Amino acid sequence: MLKSSGGKFVLLDVTLDTAIHPEHSESTPFRTLTEDISAGGASIRLLKGTAIQSVSQLYLWMPLTLKSGEFHYLRLISKVIRVTEKSMEICCCTSNFVNLQKMIYRH
Repeated sequence: MLKSSGGKFVLLDVTLDTAIHPEHSESTPFRTLTEDISAGGASIRLLKGTAIQSVSQLYLWMPLTLKSGEFHYLRLISKVIRVTEKSMEICCCTSNFVNLQKMIYRH
């Protein structure tokens, strides 16, 4: 896991192509990019006006490329913490992963 010695999660400034599937179909599934990711959650770019509300639950599909060139697709359940305006066209959705420990041990 990505943890620092102080018990906080290490934040990786990484852009991953991500597919978002809202749990209750507030909007149709769409593709976007992450701003950053940690073992605790992710910050995700949204177009302004995207129908994602705080406290919504999302399914995030993230492809990880291994050194071998092989892809692994993670399906992570994530709870939206807040949506903030970043620019005239872009918002940022901060989310926390739900039951990540259970998922890691299952694989």
